[in-house]
Amino acid sequence: MKRIMALIVILIAVYSGYVTFEWIAEKEKIDVIEDYATSLSDLPLLEIADAGSTLEYLIENNASDEILREKLHQYFTNARTLEYSSLILYEATGDKKYWSFRTAMANLKGFFMSVRNRPDPKTVLKENLDIIKDIEKELSVKRITDFTEKEVERIFELSAKLEY
Repeated sequence: MKRIMALIVILIAVYSGYVTFEWIAEKEKIDVIEDYATSLSDLPLLEIADAGSTLEYLIENNASDEILREKLHQYFTNARTLEYSSLILYEATGDKKYWSFRTAMANLKGFFMSVRNRPDPKTVLKENLDIIKDIEKELSVKRITDFTEKEVERIFELSAKLEY
């Protein structure tokens, strides 16, 4: 009987060690995914955080529609990258703020794509410039992981106000 009990204790210890090892390995994979998604979002976040000022400059200096469309395409690509990276972060962490951020970036992506395809991008940009500049203020040089839930909700609310 003592041998059976000793064997059961040894098996439980081995199983416990194995499960702990697997959990640690999985946690490390999730950490790597989070680091990757955060790094992936750094440059697009910086570029979109400057969108309001850049678009205002281009409009004030009477940039051609082709130049505006090229810039809008760049912002569309950045918003799409941020949408994907925040979705990765949401899946990895389950944090609701990343889902809200993803939705806000989807709104921005749709706005940039729609305006880019319009015959009068300058007019629509002028009408929405204040909102874009407010989004710019909210994004002000942060990493995607630094945003609070309240800041993300504000970005989402602003992105939902864009009219195109």
